[in-house]
Amino acid sequence: MLFAGDRLTVRKPGVLDRIQSRLVFHDSYAKRRHMPELSREQEQHVDTLRRDGCVLLPNYLPQPSLRRMQSELDQALHDLKFEMPCLAQSRVDPARHAELIDNFMYGTPAQMAHWGVAFDCAEARSYEQVVADFNPSTLTVYMLEHSAAYREAWLDPYLLGIVCGYLGMVPKLSEAYVRRNFPAPYRTMNHFWHRDLNTPFHLLKIFFFLSDCSEHTGPHEFVLGSHRNLDALNGKRYFTDAEVDAVYPPRGAQRAVSTVSAGTVVIEDTRGLHRAQLPQTGYRDLGYAVFMPLRPFYPYRNYAFPRAAFDGLSPFQRALIPHNMVA
Repeated sequence: MLFAGDRLTVRKPGVLDRIQSRLVFHDSYAKRRHMPELSREQEQHVDTLRRDGCVLLPNYLPQPSLRRMQSELDQALHDLKFEMPCLAQSRVDPARHAELIDNFMYGTPAQMAHWGVAFDCAEARSYEQVVADFNPSTLTVYMLEHSAAYREAWLDPYLLGIVCGYLGMVPKLSEAYVRRNFPAPYRTMNHFWHRDLNTPFHLLKIFFFLSDCSEHTGPHEFVLGSHRNLDALNGKRYFTDAEVDAVYPPRGAQRAVSTVSAGTVVIEDTRGLHRAQLPQTGYRDLGYAVFMPLRPFYPYRNYAFPRAAFDGLSPFQRALIPHNMVA
């Protein structure tokens, strides 16, 4: 799928688009030689992805790995290693920030700081103080640099095989992070229905549920088949609940709600319609791995992958790590 001229509309690619993709992302196609042969089970998951746009693997993470990932995330949060500036919902004024609220709270961390609705590291004294004083809806942590457990999960060969089989190439792990979501007065960006627009052609995400997720703790929701149905709800950055409900009724067969136990993995083509519901109580911990091909000389370092850990990967796993993200 490609963006149309306004960069907010997703459309199906034509023959010329596919030819251009082969040229621009030559490296990702060439590295298919590193792909292991898929098992019958993996091929079935790929078929499900093509049909529905998502596949769910209940309790996929081994319990020892899950407990370690949970513990390391808690430690990182208490060590204040989350992204800052960070939105402080306690600083959002409904009158002064009405335009921001009406715009789905859309903005970068730097913009949030400029608008006076964020806190930074100079103000953060402890995890408990941050939660109490600033009411953050989301804390984002980058675990690849610090955790072998997260590296192993995000580069699990079985999951990577499904990703590559679906995309028909060996993409890059372009982003990897963990979000803890809390109850908050205002929904922000990914809490509204949307289609991901950060790639012109190929995109797949893996979600790692690190806490039990009920209907009250912010489940992820996806509209099955919407990655193929582009005639409805297309052309805007975000859609209201009413717009989506009118086409895909709540609790209908196409509304897949991830009320799952910790350790569950969901693989998803997020060019389909999806959202993260805002927790009503407690919090939700969710890991994200974003897979897409990158253009030559991609300039951004979205994470730091330790050199020693990179050298210990298989050729297949190394093919997914951009060279400029190896520290």
